[in-house]
Amino acid sequence: MGQQPKTTSRKGLMGISKKVLATSLLVVCFIATTNATGHSLDVFSKLRGLNAATFAQGGRQLEIAVSSISTNRRLDASSEATAQATKVGASVRDAIKQLRGGTAKFYNDLITAVKITLCEQDLDKNTVRFVDSSSDDAYKDDNGDCVKLAISTLSDEDAAQAYAQGQCEVKPNCYWAPIEDGDTSRARVYADADSPMTKSDSEATLKKWATGVIGFIIPGIVLGILSLLTMIFFFICRCCCNRCGGRSPREEGYTCMQKFLPLLFFLIFTIGIVGVSAAAFVYRGTMIGAVHDIFNATTGTLDNVSNWVVDIRTPLEKIRDKVISSADLVTVKLDGTGFIEDGIDGLEFKLNTFSNNSANRTLPTGCAIDDSASQSNTATDGGFCAPCQACTTISSGMKTASDQIDKNAKPGVEQLNNVRQQLNGQLVSISESVRSGVDTQVGTANDLIEMVDDVNSDVNDYETEFQNYRDQLGYAVMGLFIIALAVVVWGFVGILFGLTPLKALANIMHFAYFIGFVALFLTFIISAIVLAVGVVLGDVCEVTTIFSTNWSVPLGDSAKVVDACFNNESLIDTFNLSSKLEFARGGVQFPDLDVNSMLDFSELDNFTSTILATNESTFQFDDTKYDDAFTALNRYASQTSTSCNPSPSGPYTKANVLQPWVDNSQSAPNPTKTPRQYIVGLYQSYDVACTGTGSASVNGLPFTCRKTPSTGCTFSYFMGESFEVLVDMAGVKSGMSTFISELHTNVTDVNTFTSTFKGNISSLNTAINVIKNDLQSSLIAYVSEFEDAMRCNFLELGYNQIYKALCGDLMPSLTMIALMLFLAGIFLIPVNVCLIIGVKRLKAHGNGHIMDNEMKFQ
Repeated sequence: MGQQPKTTSRKGLMGISKKVLATSLLVVCFIATTNATGHSLDVFSKLRGLNAATFAQGGRQLEIAVSSISTNRRLDASSEATAQATKVGASVRDAIKQLRGGTAKFYNDLITAVKITLCEQDLDKNTVRFVDSSSDDAYKDDNGDCVKLAISTLSDEDAAQAYAQGQCEVKPNCYWAPIEDGDTSRARVYADADSPMTKSDSEATLKKWATGVIGFIIPGIVLGILSLLTMIFFFICRCCCNRCGGRSPREEGYTCMQKFLPLLFFLIFTIGIVGVSAAAFVYRGTMIGAVHDIFNATTGTLDNVSNWVVDIRTPLEKIRDKVISSADLVTVKLDGTGFIEDGIDGLEFKLNTFSNNSANRTLPTGCAIDDSASQSNTATDGGFCAPCQACTTISSGMKTASDQIDKNAKPGVEQLNNVRQQLNGQLVSISESVRSGVDTQVGTANDLIEMVDDVNSDVNDYETEFQNYRDQLGYAVMGLFIIALAVVVWGFVGILFGLTPLKALANIMHFAYFIGFVALFLTFIISAIVLAVGVVLGDVCEVTTIFSTNWSVPLGDSAKVVDACFNNESLIDTFNLSSKLEFARGGVQFPDLDVNSMLDFSELDNFTSTILATNESTFQFDDTKYDDAFTALNRYASQTSTSCNPSPSGPYTKANVLQPWVDNSQSAPNPTKTPRQYIVGLYQSYDVACTGTGSASVNGLPFTCRKTPSTGCTFSYFMGESFEVLVDMAGVKSGMSTFISELHTNVTDVNTFTSTFKGNISSLNTAINVIKNDLQSSLIAYVSEFEDAMRCNFLELGYNQIYKALCGDLMPSLTMIALMLFLAGIFLIPVNVCLIIGVKRLKAHGNGHIMDNEMKFQ
């Protein structure tokens, strides 16, 4: 009978040892965490020593200095402890992630499974494959054409019929996959047998994930229920059956070891409870700080959004108010500038026309010099031909002038023409649509500002509410730890009473372990719930990390906005505003021209001066030779030989050179003949007798044709040829002044056209510069301001801040608080056992080596 308590005690100790062994893994976590709190406690101890030394010195200045150092060191120690605790929390988070197999594939599969599950919620809508071509959901390429399958014998009939009816495939969604080149059937994302993940696979993935989360909940739930059942069983047995150690101490009393052993274990596990409570207190501060940081980051981001929208709206309003007046200015300034569309073609046409009409001219017009003739100025037809000496250089002069114009003016003219077209096409023609579109965006910005301000106001209200209950939240987080510590304190007070004559007051330990049982149940249940929240929140963080690399997964088509913000790209392209604002984003290329150099036509000016200085002397025409030619002709016409002298036969005069029959007192021939034909006909009957050989009185004067025909040089041919020369010379004589006048008129016309062209170019360049200055000081500046404002990298910065606070601080802290709460429950089990045993043994009186007799506490 006397040994029975010892056996019972040993069994109790063995039970406690098994529990301690079972919780060894959690104790490792506890040791790592309390390492952070150890720094804090150690520093606090040193600070107390410094303060004592300070008061011992008695110097006020030294006290202030040391107090300042103490405060700084306390803050540094607190920050160090928090940093260490955060590091441990991150390690535990990674351990939980690895324990659950949280690889990138695991979370990507989880995302896919969730997408499939959500897709199944609205399956009727998502399975619609064909839509009208005008639908927003129509699957089209960049050219606006429907994306279709390759129709073949392998294609399904539904596709062919739908295409024939003008329908399009629906855009890729959670059910229908994109169409690849060569596809003959539309693949389904998860409903095909060869899909990367099927519906059953997604269900298995979600089940696996849920099982992993539940695996962290079960221990706490099981221990909580066991604690509740144990409490009920204990009190039933203790109160009704006097079991579980009984209500009364052993009559023979207890040895010192039997009394102190429960107290020793009580002290050990009390230290554990204090340690995890201290660690939880550190994590509680980190958690509250993280919540505060989340509010600050959210508020700051919303403030940035509001300011950003204002920065966007301001230039938009300026653009809206200015675009019409700028377009009107362009219209006015470019009025009458259509000439530029021809470039320098009009000027070159004038130069070419002048060159074609004047170059290498001869008189009579169209005659050509026969270089093989024995006499100068002989035409190819034997007549007289006088070349224009100045005209021989017209072609080369015109080419030189044209080359200079092409080199100096053409590039600038093309630039002016381009900028004119750009202004008309990119500003004037779309100014109304630009104003309308920008005005719509201004309205959207106003609505967005109002919405953001409302959200920001709500967030500020929540933050104010949080600040009002910040301390209460801290107490709530530490509530169960405080209860556990209260159990320890009540137990410690009961132990103290049990070691004194006031043993009856040791019954307070009954109240302590009763509260301990209640605390056990609540601790394990709440730790399980909080740990589940922490695990799920950790998964959310991992999934969010994956999303941050491709926001199209959660946001769909809207992701391009977020992606642009995260990549610090302008949203102008994202919102398809490029075409409307192209005129201010390099679409209008204003030239920077040196008009003086551009319009340097000095070669043309020199050529014009040369032509204007040209007179009749440019033609090789000698009036003396003209008179001599008439004298010679009349000599043959009036020769005395009857073989060569018809009657009448001259003399011929300059006045009637174009109508020689007048000089012969004859009427005009009928049918009409040229002067040469008339003369040939007049002397043709003398060709046989008038040979010009032998005696002049018999056969006539000797003669030589300027150009001998194949039939031979006859007298009539000679006379006709000679008279043709007179006719030509008369034509040259009368045509020289006309030609020179025409030449001067033509070159003056070219010069006038060139001057007008120069004036128009100068005026257009001036107008372009006026437009340029107006746009650069207004619309282009506003668009540049708008484009700079259309970068929203602050969203990424805000996201990173919120992510760090949520996933770097809050989630690990929440998880660690749950683990500390679980450890507190584990440590509270032996504390409760020690209190149950200790209250009976400390109240014991009786025989044996008992504490009462030895310590004289009768």
